[in-house]
Order: sequence, then C-alpha cells, then structure tokens
Amino acid sequence: MAEGPSVSEPHETDQPASSQLVPQAYEPPASRSNPPGAAEEPLPDLEGRLLGEFRLIRRIGRGGMAEVFLAEQTSLNRHVAVKVLRHDLVTDETYLKRFRTEALAAAGLNHPNIVQVYVVGDTTDGTHYIAQEYVQGQNLRESIVRKGPPEAPEALHLMKQVAAALQAAAAAGIVHRDIKPENILLTRKGEVKVADFGLAQLTQQGERLNLTQEGTTMGTPLYMSPEQVSGSKLDQRSDIYSFGVTCYHLLTGTPPFRGDTAIAVALQHLQGSPPPLEQSRPDLPPLLCRIVHKMMSKKPEDRYPEAQAILADLERVEQEGMNPASRPSEVSQRPAPAVLSVGTWKRTLDRLWHAADAAPQRQLQYFALAAVCCALLGAGWGWARRPQNPLNAARLAQTVVPDKGTAAAQFFYAMNVNDEAAWKAVEKYYPNDRLECQRASQQLAMMYLSQSRNQDALEIFDQFAAHETGDAERAFGLAGQASIYTRLKDEPAAEQSLEKLKPLYGRLDERMQQVVRDAVIRLHGRSPTDWDEIFRRSITPPTPRGENRRGSA
Repeated sequence: MAEGPSVSEPHETDQPASSQLVPQAYEPPASRSNPPGAAEEPLPDLEGRLLGEFRLIRRIGRGGMAEVFLAEQTSLNRHVAVKVLRHDLVTDETYLKRFRTEALAAAGLNHPNIVQVYVVGDTTDGTHYIAQEYVQGQNLRESIVRKGPPEAPEALHLMKQVAAALQAAAAAGIVHRDIKPENILLTRKGEVKVADFGLAQLTQQGERLNLTQEGTTMGTPLYMSPEQVSGSKLDQRSDIYSFGVTCYHLLTGTPPFRGDTAIAVALQHLQGSPPPLEQSRPDLPPLLCRIVHKMMSKKPEDRYPEAQAILADLERVEQEGMNPASRPSEVSQRPAPAVLSVGTWKRTLDRLWHAADAAPQRQLQYFALAAVCCALLGAGWGWARRPQNPLNAARLAQTVVPDKGTAAAQFFYAMNVNDEAAWKAVEKYYPNDRLECQRASQQLAMMYLSQSRNQDALEIFDQFAAHETGDAERAFGLAGQASIYTRLKDEPAAEQSLEKLKPLYGRLDERMQQVVRDAVIRLHGRSPTDWDEIFRRSITPPTPRGENRRGSA
C-alpha cells in the first residue's frame, strides 16, 4: 500500500488511523444512539490538559462513545493516542462496561499487528481514558475508497497480517466481534494494526443480540457473521467469517451483501450467497478466491477452524504463484507422505506372526521380506538424518527468490519473507525503480541493525547519509549512523552524525525517531536540553502545504 495521507491536521471525514471511531454506513441507528434520555454532550476543551503522564495536544477523532486525542507521553517523549470516554456516558453502565472491555481485551494482547494499549486510567473528576499506540496512516476502508482494490501480492500481504492478529486474539480467548475495514489500520510502512476491541468477548460464552433493542451495540451488519445475526454462541469462527467478508470487500471494492436497511443486510448473511469472487477478479489465483469463500461459509463448521489454518493456505498461494491460470489443490488439503501404507505393514506383520506355522521355505521368505523392510526403513531414517552439506545449503539459499513481475510485487514479497536475499532481489530484478529499491535498502539496513550486523548496516546508512538532494533520505542515513556509532562506542563519530541530523530530525518517521532517541540516551545517559527541545517540537508536526488548520479561513 502506498503511504497514507498526512495526519498532522485531519478533517472530520479524514481522520488518522488511530482515531477511526465514527460508525459507517448500514450500522443500525440504535448502535449510534445515546442512552435513553441523554443528549449528546461534547467533551469540554481538553487540549493541553494532563491525564496522568499524557499531555493532550489536539483532538483527532470523535465517535459516539469517545473522543480521541493526539497526546505526548511526557516520560518517553513519544506520540500516543488517548481515547477519552464522553462525560455524559460515564454514568451509563453499558457504555462504561464496553469502554472497560476494550481496555481489558486489548491490554492483554501484545502482537505487532494489534494496536497496543499502554495505560488505562481515570481521574478524580471522573474522566476515563485509554492511552494506546498512535498509528499514522489510514484505515483499510479509506485505502479502498482512494486507490481501489489492490493487486494480489499486496492483498495477500495485508490478509496474512490480519490473520496473524486474529490468531493471537483467539489464543488469548478473545473474540473481536467487529472485524471490518474501518478497524484495520494501515501504517505508512504497509503494516497492519487491528483496532477497536470495544465489542470484544472475553470468554467463549455467546451473547444474544437483539436487532431492534435500543442502545444495543452489535457490530456492523455489513460484516456480521450469521451466528451474530441470529444471536447464537460465538467463537473465533465468527471473526473468521467477518474477516472473509472484509477480504471480499478488499478484493472487489464492495462488500458482498448490500441493502437499504440493517435488517436487509443481516438477512442476506443468513440466507444469501455472495457473487463468486472470480467473476469480479479473474486475475486472482483460484486458490485465493476459494480461501475467501471458505471463510464466508454460512455454517461455522464449514469455515476454517482457526486463523492459523488461513495463514497456512495463504502461504500456499504465495508458494504456488500468482498466476490466475494455475489450478492448485483445494484449500486445506495436504498431500500424504510417500511411505508404506498401514495395510502393507499390517499384512507383513501378520505373515511374520504366523510364520512359525508355515513350511520352512516359506518361513525363510517371510523373514527375508522383514529384513528388506527393516533395511529400507533404516536407510530412509539415515538419509533423513544425514548431515547436510553446507556448500549445498549455501547454494540453495542463493537460488530461489522468484521474480514477482513488478517492483511493487517484489517489495511486498520481500516484506512477507523478510530475509536478506528477498530484499536484495528488489534491486536485482528492478534496478531502475528507484523508489522501491530505496525502500528495500532501508528495510535491509533495519534488518541488519536488528541482527547487530553493524558493518553491513553502516554501509547502507552511509549511502543514504551522502544523499545530495533528499532530506528524508539523508536523515535516515544519519540516524542509522548515529545508532551504529553509539553501539561501537565511537562517540566523536556519533556526535558528528547527530549534529548533522538536528535540522533534519523532523523528516524521520516514528520508528527512526525512536532509533535516534535511543542513540542519544546511549551516548549521554540522558536526553540533553538541545535534544529535549527537538523531541518536543517533533510532537506537533507542521501543517502540510495546501491544508488550512481547522477553524481558519
């Protein structure tokens, strides 16, 4: 996915990914309503207020239950998103319970594809808040609206990350119950973050949902599973159904079922059949289409039993290629290993057991057969356990990085594989695509850095630091240099890189800003005054050109 829009000054209809709380089309009015007799009260002006260690900077999103603020965590000098429950809902037990449920569910999960909750708190004046990871980018629905359905490699990359998040939630005994494009956030690096656990079910006991009961929050009908519609018991297969509907929307640009009312849409989840995905996207691999339709099966037992099985089949799509003309095996079918059948072994053992009753010549034949079987078994075991030739292993590692057809597809393949050969293959196959080669080099440098391959990483950072025209590229290189030099205890070189970086620090993304903070702390043992000021200035980025600040002419 291309980078999302700037989030420095979002519009009400164009919020950053962390703030997407506004209910979308086809959500029943009851789910957007206030408690009976309660008028909607906006939060008082909280900008500049300190909630615990979080200083609220500005509002970046608003929903029916809470408002979201960009905030600074003063102890760590980093951006966070702070969700504040509306004051008029604090006394309503239903909304307060949902707010606490979201905090409890998400706080218990630590996964790279789930928005991380840092702190849950309340103040003496009754303000309830959740401080969580701030995700810069856009949500999946916004991406589909702006750019249309992605190509198969990019879609596969996104689907695998969501499946990984669902597997982590299911392993913790959590059913999300509101999987939809609005709750799938995309960072500017193409990473996926699943958000909004406000409807999460923390046990395996289903909750009966009434489509007409006022004030009931029930998820979004466009993506609800049949068992949610009927009020049946829910487990992770309900999330898998909603994920399948979301994938259908991702690949076609529209949800599979539409209607004039929430009830009309919900009934189609119970009774309707989605149009075959292959009709809308004949360019997709047939196996990928079958995976999506299997997730959307009406009966839970006909779906995947867990998200891990989805991941396994998505890996097969990747391995078997993106050619729509290919006809791979059906979903979740694995070839049997080439071994002697159980029947063969049983017949052999039966003959050996009764060998004493046979004629002497026949006894010799039986024991000869047993000896051959044992020899074959021993030879096979020895062959499987033999030491590998390291030269052969090295040659194998160098070979198969397939050419994926385009530079973008090659880059997304490398993101999935995330090894040295895959990242280098982007430049090998597409040396003229400067943007993708540059992004691949940056990812390779960060991989080296995480593996403490300092010299390999430094070579790449040096190239970026010498960039003559791109400030963002130079900033990346200087930040990497500073990190490496502090690790190598080369203080003069680290100071030199940091000094050059000061006017360019604002061009770094959040990941590289953290790399710089760590380097400064390693170098000085604390954050010096000049760097403190730079870090604080970066908390409130400038307004992009062409955008007016809210409220200005």
